[in-house]
Amino acid sequence: MTRRIVQLTDCHLFADPEREIRGTRTWPRFLAVLADIRKRVPDFDLLVFTGDTAHDEELATYEAVRRELGDWINRVRIIPGNHDNRAALRTVFPDSSGGLDGRVTFLARIDDWQLIGLDSQRPGELAGSLGAEQLDWLRIQLEATQGLNKLIFMHHPPVNVQSAWLDKIRLQDAAEFVDVLTDHVRADEAQLVGCGHVHQDLVAVLERSVTVFTTPAVGLQFRPRTAELEIEPGPPAYRVVDIAPGQHPALGSGLGAIVRVGFFQS
Repeated sequence: MTRRIVQLTDCHLFADPEREIRGTRTWPRFLAVLADIRKRVPDFDLLVFTGDTAHDEELATYEAVRRELGDWINRVRIIPGNHDNRAALRTVFPDSSGGLDGRVTFLARIDDWQLIGLDSQRPGELAGSLGAEQLDWLRIQLEATQGLNKLIFMHHPPVNVQSAWLDKIRLQDAAEFVDVLTDHVRADEAQLVGCGHVHQDLVAVLERSVTVFTTPAVGLQFRPRTAELEIEPGPPAYRVVDIAPGQHPALGSGLGAIVRVGFFQS
């Protein structure tokens, strides 16, 4: 049976819905994406926010997001990005985030898939890191779920995206993360890592067939492969990850997931 995960990332919302970022109001884009999900993929199993849900770090922003999610809330999980407020996330989404002390993480099991949400925020900085304690926690989770496919979410990607300015602010302990992950990759497990932060679509393969994907933003998109920040005109977006037991040979040996991006079209 195919199960469906929806990923939203980089909404960059404000408590004041009229506020703009680089000339664009982000709330209408967020509401349009929610409406599109309700129309096209209302039967999802889990909705994951992978960071920068708020831009202003205000409690009221997260409260407004929770109101808009309505009866979806039991199917929501949320982790922080560099613009988020951990304390506010815990206050507003206590049933959607938790886990490791000092971090906002999550664990969820769907059939033969283990989902793990990691917190890559470094408060006050644009770049991210997981830190030794969280990497140890991740190692424990991977060891405890051997034999299950893994889908790991975090904000900062552990790979370069070929944009000089973004590659400087990616995951700073990516090598350590990759070491932990590849130490626990088995031939019969699919390993996927879903990220945000870079406001663009990318798929890359790490060592031993670990697939990393970044997802375009609900908020503004960034033009790929640039030396400095450039805005890419385009609609808000979200990713749909269809996961199922077994292999999908068309997508590569051992990859037990179909991964696709759904774009809202105005």
